Amino acid sequence: MRRDELETAGINVPVLATVCAGPLPQPGQWAARLERAGLDVITTGAAADDAATVQEAVAAVPFRPVLARGADAHALVAAGARIVATGGPVPPGAYAFHPDEQVVIAVSADRPAENANDVARVVLDAARGGRASAIWVAAPDLSSVPEDVAQAKLEAMCEGTRMARMWLSKQQSDPD
Repeated sequence: MRRDELETAGINVPVLATVCAGPLPQPGQWAARLERAGLDVITTGAAADDAATVQEAVAAVPFRPVLARGADAHALVAAGARIVATGGPVPPGAYAFHPDEQVVIAVSADRPAENANDVARVVLDAARGGRASAIWVAAPDLSSVPEDVAQAKLEAMCEGTRMARMWLSKQQSDPD
């Protein structure tokens, strides 16, 4: 995560920001569900977005940044996306979520829903090995798993990340 670029674009996300780096089972009406699960960055859950899907996500959750996937970054940003998953440039005021972002994948598509404690351990291991403020906590492509399992994985990811943030905060304020 390039904090300076996020700041320049006016996008605020916490340390160890949570996001879906891949698509989710469709159709899922994911924007509001992701907000309720606690994700810091919202997506439509689609493999590729267009202006209409981005506008729906922004309308559903107007107070969180929306990450969009698609070929036309300018159209996605014009529709309200603040973050665009792309290898190329994005318009001013947006953030390019590049393939080389520092990401910790705390859940997997090939096993049952994870436990929040296990997720917290994975996230803390990654945070200890680098700069926590530069790390995205991300879900991979979950499009092949049932919706209820994807939902449970996202909730565990958010809860585990929250636990990791609390532990890191405690270490900063009370190192003994």
